[in-house]
Amino acid sequence: MLDAIISESELSLRQISKLCTQFDISITPSYISQLKNGKLPPPSPEVSLALAKVCNSKNQSQLVFQGYMEKAPEVIKEYMLASSQLNRIMLESLCKTEENAISKESLDYLRDMDILSTLEMSSRYISPDNQLNSSDLIREITLSSGGVSKVQAQGDMINFFLGDTSMSPTIPIHSYIYALPTKLELLKERDVIALYPNNRKQATLRKIFFSNDKILLIPEDKTFQIYIVNSFEEIEYLGKVVSYKVDL
Repeated sequence: MLDAIISESELSLRQISKLCTQFDISITPSYISQLKNGKLPPPSPEVSLALAKVCNSKNQSQLVFQGYMEKAPEVIKEYMLASSQLNRIMLESLCKTEENAISKESLDYLRDMDILSTLEMSSRYISPDNQLNSSDLIREITLSSGGVSKVQAQGDMINFFLGDTSMSPTIPIHSYIYALPTKLELLKERDVIALYPNNRKQATLRKIFFSNDKILLIPEDKTFQIYIVNSFEEIEYLGKVVSYKVDL
């Protein structure tokens, strides 16, 4: 988990080491390397939390919890795994009460959720005094898996979490995106649009530019692919980004 968090941050181990000092955590790049490669046991919760924070990960509590799990007695591990599996089965059953309401990608995400995420979600949806319903659950899983969900209160407005750095630093990774399906003729150059790239069901963002009868879809982060198309029929266009929200 730590290795994935560091890879997604695109920070060097030296940068991470330096940034940890703002949380009064002094660790070396070599120590971080040994942690992420599994050569050392999990660190203290304070170190785990600092590492997750400087990497701007949304899995901060999961990393701390994973550290506890790796050091827990086997009987505790077995109990937590069994409890998590049972809750995951109940959540999946709740999702399937509405026929064809959840995608395969979202179900795969649910089945692969870590123990803490499963327990947190089941505590909200599987309880006697639960005020949430299967539609709420399906929407949460859809958004968490990178899918798109309509906001009923706002007509055709759609929401999703941005799962990549394609528009960083303008729109950071993990931003909560609000996109409105907009007629193509109303789109202007430099508008940011949401789309499904290459038939993948994980939405991403691009800026629009027009050049010589071609449509250029340009990322802010130049390491991401530039799409050059003749018409919007060649892409799965979702809508124009009208705002976004970032949890600080």
